[in-house]
Amino acid sequence: IVGVQEIGQYLQLWHKIEHTTLSAEPDRLTWKWSTNGIYSAKSAYLATFHGSIAYDAWKLTWKCWAPPRVRFFYWLAHLDRCWAADRLARRGLPHPDRYPLCDQAPETMNHLFLGCTFARQIWHEVL
Repeated sequence: IVGVQEIGQYLQLWHKIEHTTLSAEPDRLTWKWSTNGIYSAKSAYLATFHGSIAYDAWKLTWKCWAPPRVRFFYWLAHLDRCWAADRLARRGLPHPDRYPLCDQAPETMNHLFLGCTFARQIWHEVL
């Protein structure tokens, strides 16, 4: 039994191939991600980033005036690789239920840097 959906698919296919012409030339493979049509590892690597937006945030981390240990810590925090209680919990390791300094919320990197009342007070004093 042919339904409306199948007829619609047939018509879509018809519209896609109605202007196709065949030739007697043998088929050939071309790589669309290079200008010469030949595959290379470089063109495949660049194709993985096709359509992505370049973001140079690494310059803010590694090209700033801060000492190397501060830059490294910021990099770890940005990648959520610091061993705060939320990360310990994800690994099934012992951890406090709340951040011990303020006892108001779970210990996450976001809370340590921005959410904790003590952190906000320190940022206010620094800035």
